Formats: sequence, structure tokens, C-alpha cells
Amino acid sequence: MRRTRLLGFVVLAGACGRAGDGGGAAVTRDSAGIAIVENTGPAWTPGQEWKVIDSAVIDIAGDFDSVTGPLRLSSGHLAITNAGSHEVRIYDSTGTLLHTSGRAGGGPGEYQNLAGIWLGPGDSIMVSDFLVRRLTVLDSAGTYQRSFSLGGTSGAPIPVGGRFEMAIPQGWFSDGSVAGVTMSFALNQPRDGVFRDSISAFRYGSDGLVRDTIARFPGIEMESMTMTMGTQSFNAPTAVPLGRVSVSAAQGERFYLAQNNSWEIEVRERNGKLLRLIRLDTRPVPITPDDIAAHRQGQLDLIEGMPMMRAVPAPVKSQLKTRIEQAKYPQTFSFVSALLIDGDGNTWVQEVASPRVKAGVFAVVDSSGRLLGRVTMPANFRPTTIGTGIVYGVWKDDDDVQHIRAYPLRKRS
Repeated sequence: MRRTRLLGFVVLAGACGRAGDGGGAAVTRDSAGIAIVENTGPAWTPGQEWKVIDSAVIDIAGDFDSVTGPLRLSSGHLAITNAGSHEVRIYDSTGTLLHTSGRAGGGPGEYQNLAGIWLGPGDSIMVSDFLVRRLTVLDSAGTYQRSFSLGGTSGAPIPVGGRFEMAIPQGWFSDGSVAGVTMSFALNQPRDGVFRDSISAFRYGSDGLVRDTIARFPGIEMESMTMTMGTQSFNAPTAVPLGRVSVSAAQGERFYLAQNNSWEIEVRERNGKLLRLIRLDTRPVPITPDDIAAHRQGQLDLIEGMPMMRAVPAPVKSQLKTRIEQAKYPQTFSFVSALLIDGDGNTWVQEVASPRVKAGVFAVVDSSGRLLGRVTMPANFRPTTIGTGIVYGVWKDDDDVQHIRAYPLRKRS
């Protein structure tokens, strides 16, 4: 449910841009059993638009540092991870802290780099400890139940033949199986220009073993980068700033994917069968010098603020900063930066926006693939859960301090 940030040989894959309308309706056609939905504009007419009211009904302030979540449980309770304190926290519907679990470490119920949280069957909670490639399942009260690893491999990634391989969770299906994507990165294999290697999405059982192949698709746009540690230099891939990256999500019985070659969303069954292609007639937006300057500054600030960067040696951090300052940017933005699925089966597609724009815009697509319209979020707010009449997420104030917030969602018909 979050976009994972990779430390080491992938340097912060960001995406920012925006999309426009053609003004029209949805046309659906069948192609070998696959529904292809072509949208040229929103279905909402003036006065029918949904709106997030910029007046928080819940505001939880605290010692938050790199929060993922919140998730809303059926009880109304909220669950988050706080990477800075290595904790999972449960709040009631008013924002009162009910339970805290976790601490720094490598044992059961301990964490090193909390990087994701998902809600599963029976209000169970799954969290990802990225650096040790481990998933931990908690009950609805936040109590430890069990741990497992995707593909059966845990611990810090170790190169084999100069290649790192890892499985990164993307969501939790209703039957308890897990969607994850596998990525690999090779050292000391310099390549010319921009490349985008393929990655695979798998459905893993509750034991972490592969059950189905869901899809294979392009990964992150990369370039080769030379880094020096002490007296040794090596070549490693690094993400193109504002480059293309596939975005995926899993919820209920479905897997959702945007490859970002165009504005298109794939909807698949959890076994990989392609059910629907949802398209919007829109063209890519040019990246301006002001966009580049804003993105560069944001990436530099991120390096200083990420908990996982605090242990990185100063010479390595300096090289990463130099890469950010000297990197070349694409000519145009991508299309999709995040996917959220609400309780009614609508897909909320966050459209790529300029890094100078502080209010995210989501295209809302119903379960048939029809574009309903767009909803603008409050400035500096990152939504994570969309409920009936309310949106939950993380908001940052002017001092970059994180708050857990909820805003009313007004729907009209």
C-alpha cells in the first residue's frame, strides 16, 4: 500500500506529473475475453463531483518518523507503523493510543526497518521489515502472531554472483495470500543509457511460497552509476529521477497494475488472469526546469530525513547527493504514482503531478472501469485508506512534522 524506498543500489525512485481530460465518456469493448474500457473524460457532471473537505475530523500528533498507514479496522481502530521507533501502534476511532508493540531488533515482534502495512482477513495486520525481508502478522489488537518471508528467504540481501535479488510485498488478498514483486540488481555490469528491466509479480501463500505468477512487466527506469567505498569502486544501477516505474496494488480478489507507458490500469485476478484494461485518453506533460529544481531539493531533503540513511557512511551519502545534483531528467512526466482501492471497489488513481504541487489529485474509476471524475486532496496530505465518507492518511505541517489525519469525503449523486 506504500511505495517502497530501496537503500543501497536503487536511489529513490520518485514520480511526479499530471494528466488531463479529453472530455467525454467511457466505451467498453471485448477483446478475447478482456474488457477494454476507453475513457475520454469524467462521468460526473457539474454538481456531482465528490470532494474531500479540508477540515480534519481526526488529528493525531506525536513522535512520528516515517509513518506507513493508517489502516482502518472494522472496529474503527487505526493501525500504523512508525519506522523511527520500530513500532506498530493501534489507536481508537478518536485518536487515543490503545496499544504499542515492537522495538528495534531481529527477534519475533522486533523490527529494523518498518516499510509497509496491510490489512488482511479477520482484521489481521501484516507489516514489512524491509532490511531483513520479513513479514510479521499481528492480530487486530496489535499482538504478535507469526512471521514469514516471501520466497522463504530472509535476512539482509546478499549478492550472489554480483546480483541482488529480493521480493517486495505489494498487498494482501482476501484468502490470506500475498502479492509481491521480485526485483534483481546487478553490480559491476555497466550499461549505456536508460534501461528498464522486467520484474515479476507473484502470489505467495501464507507460508511465503509461490502459488501463482500474476504478471511480468517493466520495472524502474535505471542508469548505471559508479560509487566508491574506501579504495574500491563498483558500478550499480540507480533510478532515473522522475523516471517511469510500474505501480501496483492488491486487495480483495484483484491485482491492479499501471506500467506507466501510458495512462492504463490493468485489473487481474489473483491467479494472474487479465480481466480489464482501463485507459484514459491523455498525453504526457513536459517536465520544466522549475520542476527539476523542486524535485532535486526534495530528494536531498529525503536523504537527510530517512531513518535508514542515518547509518550510511558520509562518503557514500555524499556520492548519492552528487548523483541527485547531476542527474539528467526525462522530458516528460509519467502518468500514475499510486493506486488505492476503496471499500466499494472504486480504484483511486493518483496522477503524477509536478513536485511543486502540494495537493494530490486522484482519478476515481468505478468497478466497471468508468472514470467518474477527479478528487483533490488537502495540501501535504498522503491518503492511505479511503472509507465510506472519510479519508485517512498522513499530513505534514510547515515544519515537516507528520500527523495522522482523517478528512470527510462528501459524495454527491
